[in-house]
Amino acid sequence: MRTLVLCLCILTISVDISVAQEKKKLSKKEKKELKKELELEKRKAIMELLLSQEWIIEAHTVYDKHNQSYQISPTTNFVCIKGEDGIIQLGFDGLIGWNGVGGITLDGKVTSYKIIEGKKNNNPSINLRFQGRGVGSANINITVNSSSQANAKVSGDFGDRVTFSGVLKSKDESAVYKGQSLF
Repeated sequence: MRTLVLCLCILTISVDISVAQEKKKLSKKEKKELKKELELEKRKAIMELLLSQEWIIEAHTVYDKHNQSYQISPTTNFVCIKGEDGIIQLGFDGLIGWNGVGGITLDGKVTSYKIIEGKKNNNPSINLRFQGRGVGSANINITVNSSSQANAKVSGDFGDRVTFSGVLKSKDESAVYKGQSLF
């Protein structure tokens, strides 16, 4: 009886191993198709998020107009759109700023929102105009790649420019801290 059970266990294990090896043997063409399908699914999810107009870019790096980079905290540095409302916040650790988190927070309205869906292999982008309360307006150009990495170039009316680089997320996934607005 023991021998029979032992033989059945060995037979079952060998069948499982051979089935697992067959699953791993995908041709290059099949791997390429699978990769293409995953890429399309990611792209579709990103487009749905952008169309919902409820997203946030948690920035881990910010670039000034001279393209000098600064590593920053994603919990206090972000660009956020929720319908017609928008928030741009920039804060540096260890500094005292106007917003209480070492920088500046601008609340405002999105006056134009245009999504440009990339062609075959191009990344989608957004052009939007942000009207801050009492501080003027800004143009924001955003590009997003298929791994949800985003760059948001914020250009003010007076030639100032800052670029936020980070991860595009839905508002539900985000854990940011909003400082106090100027106005």
